[in-house]
Amino acid sequence: MKDIIQFLPVNVISQIAAGEVIQRPSSVLRELLENAIDANAKMIDIFIKDSGKTLIQLIDDGDGMSINDAKMSIQRYATSKIKKADDIFQISTKGFRGEALASIALISQLEIQTKNKEDVVGIHLFVEEGKIKEEIPINMLKGTRISVKNIFYKLPARRQFLKSSRIEFKHIVHEFYKIVLAHRNIIYRFYHNDKIVFSFQEVSLRERIKEIFKNKNKILTPILIKKNRMIVEGFVSVPDPSIKKGNQFILVNQRCVTHLLLHKKIIHAYDGFLKNLKTVSYFIFIHIDSSLINWNIHPAKKEVKLEEEEVIGCMIQQEIKNILFCQYEVKNKKLKNSDVLLYGNSKDSFLNDFYFEELSYKEKVIQLENWLRLNDFSIFNRNVHLTNQLSSYISNEKRIKTLQINRKYIIFALNNEYIILVDQHRAHQNILFEFFLRKKNLISQQFLFPIKVRLLKKEFISLKNIKDDLINFGFHLYFCNESAYLYSIPENIHQNILIEIFQNILKYNFIKGEKKNKKILIQSISKSASIKYGTELYPDKMECLIRDLFSCHNPNYTDSGDLIFFVLRKNFF
Repeated sequence: MKDIIQFLPVNVISQIAAGEVIQRPSSVLRELLENAIDANAKMIDIFIKDSGKTLIQLIDDGDGMSINDAKMSIQRYATSKIKKADDIFQISTKGFRGEALASIALISQLEIQTKNKEDVVGIHLFVEEGKIKEEIPINMLKGTRISVKNIFYKLPARRQFLKSSRIEFKHIVHEFYKIVLAHRNIIYRFYHNDKIVFSFQEVSLRERIKEIFKNKNKILTPILIKKNRMIVEGFVSVPDPSIKKGNQFILVNQRCVTHLLLHKKIIHAYDGFLKNLKTVSYFIFIHIDSSLINWNIHPAKKEVKLEEEEVIGCMIQQEIKNILFCQYEVKNKKLKNSDVLLYGNSKDSFLNDFYFEELSYKEKVIQLENWLRLNDFSIFNRNVHLTNQLSSYISNEKRIKTLQINRKYIIFALNNEYIILVDQHRAHQNILFEFFLRKKNLISQQFLFPIKVRLLKKEFISLKNIKDDLINFGFHLYFCNESAYLYSIPENIHQNILIEIFQNILKYNFIKGEKKNKKILIQSISKSASIKYGTELYPDKMECLIRDLFSCHNPNYTDSGDLIFFVLRKNFF
């Protein structure tokens, strides 16, 4: 029998290798973006035509390449990122295999224009089928411009497997999102068919998520885990019935990856809270020692292997469960037709004397909502005896059953005689006001990296005049070049309302040593940080708020004199 096994031709081997790295236009964009980031680019312009089939061009202001490096960059296994085998286990860059430009050069018409800061002139290379066809010296600024034209033009079999322009563009945008989520310190401008589609400046992660996904992730809660040589941070969604499909991203050392085990752990943290787990959104960033990561298990580096990944997954899952349990009381039997478990207020709730059937309960809630809109609460008087009775009842009652109406009022019953309506915003504002008024040297939560607050000159001086008061309240900051750098905040303040807090503080022109500074500061902080109208609260949170309110020195009125709670007789219907 004739021998049939033989070596593949070199060009076939190269095309197979290129196909593993470059699967579609979005693969090209990913590799070019990663190279630009490795080159320390601060501004990146992207030009796409015909969903990447005709042109993918990327211009960056990074370090650029020398003439010899530019020529070497299209050779297989040519890289500046690793020198020896051990370096593979200490990867800190995006690209490291030396396959990106070599693979792109084999399947397209490639042009490279580049210059580094040492060279007087740059080089313009024209490459086809992996070979340099022409090279021209050019005058240009430091950086790189790479144009990838007519992808798969010599491989019609590969080109015909590309999807429609709409689908290919969707893949391109998805790859772009992965990069701009991870690297938010770069300015990006993205053009498609000569029209600008995206323009991103340097922002926080929460702001970037808002920019990309608009209102599709309304309710996101921060997550932070620190352990040994690992930090997990980011945001996870709170169940929201208006969301049809979630957005899910895992990033390890700023590279977006697919990790099935971690994905399953995160998703199943929502078991018992959601019927449809596809609506879960998460943006999880894992920062871990590079020696604990194996990137070398996928040609396009899309998958990753972590040491102790089971332990990491369980930690993330438990943290998400803790976040959810703080807001929900789990009752799996109450799912019915709702996608989200809206817990609480079953037949044993305080309203049980005027409803038993679910329909009756809904009617009563509608009636109550209408009544609240039509009445002035100021006609309901209270006295010291009633306030004391309320405080005693709340401190002695093991469980206070509550209901939220209009996402504005918390309602509970007193001794089967009165119904108490608490204004959630005013209640929380009062709690915070008294907390900051009486506490000193508060415990702070520290940021991994300081948050920069850009200031006008007069704002800089004003804020500096109250630095000591801010530190006493738990806001630790230092000042430099007319900017403030915030590196810790009080533990009961959420990071996502910092902008509002400082906007309110900076409305005032503080004079150093003024006695009224402290009160103005407390008013500004408590007003900004208090629960807003329209915020959905769940039983545990509402009960906690009620208990905190009636442990205040004055639970009746805010510092500005507004009524906090209103008293109605239970037969008001």
